[in-house]
Amino acid sequence: MRNFNENYSLVRGLHAVVGGDTVDIYLNGNPFFYNIKFTDFTPYVYVPEGKYTVEVFPRDQKENPIVTGTIEVSPGELITIAITGESDKTIEILQIKEEMETPTGNKSRARFIHLVPNGRPVDILLDKEMVLEDVEYKEVTPYTDVDPKTYQVDVLLNENGQLIRQIRVTINPGRVYSFYGLGNKPNFQIFQSLDGATFMI
Repeated sequence: MRNFNENYSLVRGLHAVVGGDTVDIYLNGNPFFYNIKFTDFTPYVYVPEGKYTVEVFPRDQKENPIVTGTIEVSPGELITIAITGESDKTIEILQIKEEMETPTGNKSRARFIHLVPNGRPVDILLDKEMVLEDVEYKEVTPYTDVDPKTYQVDVLLNENGQLIRQIRVTINPGRVYSFYGLGNKPNFQIFQSLDGATFMI
């Protein structure tokens, strides 16, 4: 997968619309992915460089898109196209770029992406140590180098320190992760995704 053609990038989709129906995604009027359910990540697909119109339709429909937007693909990138929002409110398309290189030595790399539409800013702790503060909706944090191990992850409201989610995650060496907050409070979940650089050889 590392051997990109110089004119291509790898692109995948993510359905993050709370209460949203199953959807199909089109690029410049051509099918990109079908039958994407809430919290689904699609596989990566090679996409030529260029500017694209992104249209999201209810499954098996080709009229009245749920949302339309544009992305610009440069050569040699890793990109997640996320559709986010709430089904009865504003829906948006976010172009989220990913780290291209895997970490060296006995390290891994991770970041957090806040896609909880009704969620307030949060702080993220690993094993009770603060690693990210005041992360807002639609914010994509920088990657942070982390040691490979199993962590307790605490998500706190920034405004008052209230614990709103706690999970345990295992970080393996030499991997690149994005942790996505998906859903609506109080029932949002944290999804651990291996980014594309992990699969590049």
